[in-house]
Amino acid sequence: MKYIVFLLIFALSVSTYAQDLQCNVQVNSDNIQASNKAIFEDLQNAITQFMNQRKWISDKVQPQEKINCNFVINITAFNIDQFAAEVSITSSRPVYGTSYNTPVFNHFDQEWYFQYAQFQSLDFQENANVMQLTTLLAFYANIIIGVDFDTYALDGGSTFYNKALQLRNAAQNTNGWGPSDGKGNRNKYYVIDQLLDDRYKPLRTSLYQYHMKGMDVFKDDNDIARKQIYESLEKIRTVQERLPNSVIFKIFFNTKRQELINIFSKADAGLQNRAIELLGKLDPSNLNNYEKIKQ
Repeated sequence: MKYIVFLLIFALSVSTYAQDLQCNVQVNSDNIQASNKAIFEDLQNAITQFMNQRKWISDKVQPQEKINCNFVINITAFNIDQFAAEVSITSSRPVYGTSYNTPVFNHFDQEWYFQYAQFQSLDFQENANVMQLTTLLAFYANIIIGVDFDTYALDGGSTFYNKALQLRNAAQNTNGWGPSDGKGNRNKYYVIDQLLDDRYKPLRTSLYQYHMKGMDVFKDDNDIARKQIYESLEKIRTVQERLPNSVIFKIFFNTKRQELINIFSKADAGLQNRAIELLGKLDPSNLNNYEKIKQ
């Protein structure tokens, strides 16, 4: 009897530490005419289990350390077991000493193509494209973890970006993964290329400065935190002037736009003006939004 109890405790312990992500998955099939809608519910459950029950990180992850993320999967085409989808992917991380979660990743991918049959098991290998769906999920799981780790340590996410790159390379010859697919340089091919390209290193450095030296010290000193966040934006400017219209800058400002408005709206007038000017250069199509800082 004691042996059985021990096995149960051990199993529960392994299960707890195996859950590195706290992933909420929503599959929306409202635009699909199908007699059997149960497949979409089954797909949602299968993806949820795959993302939340897999061990993605080699170190032990405590329950409070799990990375929060969301996948909203809008099915745009469906035929028997063939799917096309547009997917909104977001993640966040807690700010030290507060109850606030800061957004870390926000990306809309319009190029998801995969095959799935009801009740099918989700097979996966790290270095091979054995199943289109799990390759897509693992690609973004590694990017989510990589960006999260970059906010805690300089170059902290490199291991996970390299895993994502291996998956990209394995899937490169399939629909939705090539350099010319979808929305040009905003597709999966260039997302991971730019995250690992040394020319974009200041962006990754800014992620660390923004979060560890900015957001995580807000509770102690608002002025120092805002100064660090402003300086992190200056690091991005040094790259964006040379490499405009890069997808990872689009992702950064889609993720942080509203937070930046909130942060600088409570700054002194001088910093407000400098922030509006800088953000207008970095994210020019949203200058009107940044002008709300002064309101």
